[in-house]
Amino acid sequence: MDWKRFTFEYRLDAAGTQASLISIEAYKEAALNLVLPPDWGEHLDKLNRIRAIHGTTALEGNPLSEAEVSRQIELIDRDDQPLPGNPTAEQLQIRNSALAQAWAKDRFLPGKLPMALNDVLEMHRMITRGSDEKNNEPGRFRTFEVTVGAMELGGVHRGAPHLEVPRRMEEFISFVNSRKPKEQHPVIRALLAHFFLVTIHPFGDGNGRVSRLVEAGILFQGGYNVRGFYGLSNYFYRNDRQYKTLLQECRRRQPFDVTPFITFGLQGFAAELKGINNFIKTKLNRVIYRDTLVRAFNRKTGKRRRALNQREYNLLSFLLTETEPVDPFSEQPSRRIPLSELIQAPFVKAAYGGVTPRTLHRELFRLAELGFIDFKSDEAAGGQIVELNFGAIGRY
Repeated sequence: MDWKRFTFEYRLDAAGTQASLISIEAYKEAALNLVLPPDWGEHLDKLNRIRAIHGTTALEGNPLSEAEVSRQIELIDRDDQPLPGNPTAEQLQIRNSALAQAWAKDRFLPGKLPMALNDVLEMHRMITRGSDEKNNEPGRFRTFEVTVGAMELGGVHRGAPHLEVPRRMEEFISFVNSRKPKEQHPVIRALLAHFFLVTIHPFGDGNGRVSRLVEAGILFQGGYNVRGFYGLSNYFYRNDRQYKTLLQECRRRQPFDVTPFITFGLQGFAAELKGINNFIKTKLNRVIYRDTLVRAFNRKTGKRRRALNQREYNLLSFLLTETEPVDPFSEQPSRRIPLSELIQAPFVKAAYGGVTPRTLHRELFRLAELGFIDFKSDEAAGGQIVELNFGAIGRY
């Protein structure tokens, strides 16, 4: 790209964004209109923090798992003080991102002052201090030229000439807070800020992480971090090749045609909000299903007969625990268990130890007839699988 012709002018095909914007508004309202128990909200916020921090650091090559990210966040949350020991550079990246995220959540509360240049510098300082200081000074602009990207990811990109970076960043802040971006939907404005900041590439390292945190801050201040503080980092990580390729594709022409990247980002944000709704729906379904089991156990169908006997109730309670979805944000509300695995489970073997195997099979099929569970064939699992049937909620 030609930096002599650079401006913050851009082209955006609004017609291509409408479907995603409608989905975003629908998912946002659905999530906000539900009153959640405090522990659910805390759990959801923590999961979103973990996913966002894992995503933004993994995009830069950090190999630590979500489980390790969670551990690092818990260590920081415990006392909010620098940790003892000798953490690796990868662990420091996680801790830095977690602390910067917490800082941004407080700084960009709705109603606070708009973003300033010092905010961007502070985010960079927090994100890179102690872990990314080779050819980079935390909180300061780079003093050298930089080229990033790869031909297999759409080509290479040359950041703004280093002597121009301070001026370009002043212009960036003016642009983000100007009328045209503010007239856009808040998610579009956040994505525009992300695009232009990472295009200027003002720092020696940490540009992507800062851009994604700036984006998350704008989303939060605009009221679009639903049920916590997070951004699109997890979505970008799961689609990292497309993410990096689209950024480069949008830089090929000036003024920039940002439609591909904005459309991609909007689809991702709609998917993130859908995932939050899936989380809430799954939690609600499983709580109500457990209440349904209690009602069925207490319902008398004869002098000595209940809708569920004690063994059946215990078996379904065990299944409810064992079928927690691996991904709490997925559309699948329940993990499926192979029948052969269920029969050999220590709990089931103990619960049915005093009766014949025929009794277990009879009660399983009875639970299917009553609509509490379903049996399905699955070649990959080597036979039949068992899954909860949440339709039982409406029957008992």
